[in-house]
Amino acid sequence: MGGITHDMLKRRAEHNEGILHTLEELVLQEEGIDKIDNVLGTLCPNLRILYMPNNLIPKIENFHRLKEIRYLNLAINNIVKVEGLQHCEFLEKLDLTLNFVEEKELMSVSSLRKNIHLRDLYLTGNPCQDFSGYRKFVVASLPFLQRLDACDIKPSERIAAKQDISQIIEELSSDKDNTLLSKEESTHGSFSSSVENIGEQIHRNEKGQVIREYSLATRLAEHAELSNLREQEKTNKDQKPHKPSQRRKGFDPLPDVEPIYQKNEGSWNFKLHESECRKKILLDVPVGRFLDSSLIEVDVHPLLVRVLIKGKLLQLRLPEEVKSDASTAERSTTTGHLVVSMPKVAILSHALRPSSKLLPKSKSHTGTYVKAQPSRIEGISLHKSNLLLLKPGSEHASDQTLTRSSITEKAKAVDTFSEKTCYTQGDHSSTIHGDGDVPPLE
Repeated sequence: MGGITHDMLKRRAEHNEGILHTLEELVLQEEGIDKIDNVLGTLCPNLRILYMPNNLIPKIENFHRLKEIRYLNLAINNIVKVEGLQHCEFLEKLDLTLNFVEEKELMSVSSLRKNIHLRDLYLTGNPCQDFSGYRKFVVASLPFLQRLDACDIKPSERIAAKQDISQIIEELSSDKDNTLLSKEESTHGSFSSSVENIGEQIHRNEKGQVIREYSLATRLAEHAELSNLREQEKTNKDQKPHKPSQRRKGFDPLPDVEPIYQKNEGSWNFKLHESECRKKILLDVPVGRFLDSSLIEVDVHPLLVRVLIKGKLLQLRLPEEVKSDASTAERSTTTGHLVVSMPKVAILSHALRPSSKLLPKSKSHTGTYVKAQPSRIEGISLHKSNLLLLKPGSEHASDQTLTRSSITEKAKAVDTFSEKTCYTQGDHSSTIHGDGDVPPLE
């Protein structure tokens, strides 16, 4: 708890670049303020809107310099009397909801008669509302008021209130019993005792819910409990070990020997499929529409594609070899989806594609066995005169020995393909089918 400080005002004036002299709107909610001192009117003389709800303010004071104020919100405080606003000439709206203005202090509302521009007044939740003549007294005392507790004041209601005002004043004057604590005891004098005796004021209903007496003491005690709870949470948060960020800052280097595993750290519902023309492999990742493209990185390798989205890695093995230097990455302007287009290196028709199973040994049409090579071979120039055809799904090539004439007939469908690498990516190795009649490459 404390008063209003210069640092507090500077922190709350960030929307005005920290300039206090020209500040017109200020919010001081839940700051533990228990006193309004002169610093507010001195540093912020041009305030028009001031919000100070949910504090511990016991008295309205030091507002004589805030002559430009239009709206003042002092809801959920410890105010027991309406006073100190006579110099706020342009005040139009005053909110004193859930304070402690009792019946004996209801006559203090008459001090607002000098605020001729006052149109809205809120006293909802104050003990004075229990008085039968509460509304009539306020309406008759403030002739310029148009709305009380969010209800419009009708002309007939105002006339009836003026007729009964004398009787209401007599009732208020005759009730002089000191039912309210003194000013010091009602605010800070009873604070220490209220905290100690707060357990005696706690009651529980049939459902086990805590019910406390609506008084100044309970509000001060609840504020102290809340402050202690916040300090305890802050202490536990500081003592909690800091966890390092799980987001990646970039792509890790690929290992030379260790196997490369597929990863989907972001749990994206991606689609990896072949294009309709069967010349490209497409990767579609449903990235959020409003995600900035600077948070996306794409890395394409001949048999691997990696996508980094906000530090989360998507790593996939490709079914066929692609041209990494000719690959492109685009985003949809309507859905935001990321589409990576990767052209294939060897474009084979469905009938001419190699088997999806690894062939440990293959037999050429000359009858000699050729061992599978451990790595892919690039740059082999194939001609339809020495092309060997294998049916997909066969276990050995020896079962499919073809004549040169049959090869020539089936090779007409691939006249446009000149450079290809025949391999099978079933077990991270390639199967090369050679022709004994073809001389070795230099």
